[in-house]
Amino acid sequence: METLKVAMLGGWSSAIAFKAVGVETHILSATDDPLGAWESLSLEKYAMIIMTEPVYEALRRQITGFPSYEGLPVILAIPPVTGSLGTARTVIRDRVVKALGSVIEG
Repeated sequence: METLKVAMLGGWSSAIAFKAVGVETHILSATDDPLGAWESLSLEKYAMIIMTEPVYEALRRQITGFPSYEGLPVILAIPPVTGSLGTARTVIRDRVVKALGSVIEG
């Protein structure tokens, strides 16, 4: 059985810490098209793909049905170090509602 990996897509300042702990890191500049990095991944090899909010938003605009909420890999949006756009919070909240059927406040 092949071990599944974790990947990170994002800007240098957001992604470099993930590289330090062994996550497969794809560093994108502000002018890079995230779709190219996404398409270079063999999705069946990953359990989780972490990406910064700007990458997540760009892919959501370019890929119909992105992200898939079924099966693997799990797509996790995180705020970049430059500041949150609110996307990550919304995505996580929506997933909790889908899983539990209600919002957990706290």
